[in-house]
Amino acid sequence: MMLISQVMSAQDKLSSDSTETSTERLDSIEVSLVTCTPGRDMYAKFGHTALRVRNYTIDKDIVFNYGCFDYNSNNFVLKFLLGQTDYLLDAEPFDYLKYRYSLQGNGVTEQVLNLTQPEANKLLILLLENLRPENQEYRYNWLYDNCTERARDVIEKAVDGEIEYANVIDDNVTVREMLRNTLKTSPWISFGIDMILGDEIDKKVDARVKMFLPTALKDESDQAYIVRDGGEKISYVIGRDTILEDMNEPEEAYVVGSPLFVFILLLICTIWVFAEELKRKRLTIALDVVIHMCQGAAGLLVAFLFFFSEHPAVDSNWLVIIFNPIPLLYAGWVLYCHKKKRKNYLSYVNLAVIAGFLATMAFCPQSFNLAMWLLVSSLLVRALSHAHFAYHSK
Repeated sequence: MMLISQVMSAQDKLSSDSTETSTERLDSIEVSLVTCTPGRDMYAKFGHTALRVRNYTIDKDIVFNYGCFDYNSNNFVLKFLLGQTDYLLDAEPFDYLKYRYSLQGNGVTEQVLNLTQPEANKLLILLLENLRPENQEYRYNWLYDNCTERARDVIEKAVDGEIEYANVIDDNVTVREMLRNTLKTSPWISFGIDMILGDEIDKKVDARVKMFLPTALKDESDQAYIVRDGGEKISYVIGRDTILEDMNEPEEAYVVGSPLFVFILLLICTIWVFAEELKRKRLTIALDVVIHMCQGAAGLLVAFLFFFSEHPAVDSNWLVIIFNPIPLLYAGWVLYCHKKKRKNYLSYVNLAVIAGFLATMAFCPQSFNLAMWLLVSSLLVRALSHAHFAYHSK
């Protein structure tokens, strides 16, 4: 987390000068929307948004950032899973942000906003008020109240009139499709996010919700207008600049090792094993124990988020039907039946659940990753195998 003390003196000076009534002082303030390109780390995969405030008269250049958090705080991981993470607004000299992103090789662009000096002054006062210790923190919500949306909202509060966005994002695109497109070169991360988020992100939403992504806010702002109370329309953005070029080599989507590749192999493997079992008339218990243990382990996370987390979209996840802790118990039951040579009547229940779920996936309001279809199909093959041997056992 950035240290506020490092820039407090600069903030105080910026604040005091922002309240001057002289035209010279007011005319010196310029506000920009800063967008940082996605990075390679998980937390940076979607990019970042910040606000840059410059006072040319006193030569102060400060960036305000709503995306700060303390990873070392008590129970951070648990709080994050529960959706109870508090982010905060911080500020630092713009050169600090520029230096940090230059080391990472990420690109940084800015859009100079067409604000009047009273509007710029009001925005600065709002930011400094948010920066006070008692106002700094806010409950982070990745979809409806994140650092990008906070930056957008505080600008809107300062504008005398309304900001009319261009709605450049396709009306039919869903939040899930936006996530998949952003993560197309990170297939395992995309698969994992797909797995824990339910049908809430498959519903049609307005352009405002879609501005949860920094690039989406940047694109919408670029062609937006400020509509004054009298009906006058002026361009929202009056200047554009590339502060840093993105120096990272473009990541290429890979096939070998991707979820799609892995689960194609798994499906082929389960079909081949089933065919061999029919020849040998004997189940391959070790494979089933491993599969059900993995299914149950993933189910622990899916079910935990479904029942306990405050994150949006995790409580509308249809995958909780087959990904929950029950397969962990079922793995033990399969092993027990094998050792005791008992008939596995629960295999019929397992087959019914898996087959029923697979049959309804196409009609479900939730969109499923293609790799998930293959994974569920593999589970169905193993369920068929166990039900077959249970039916033919004495």
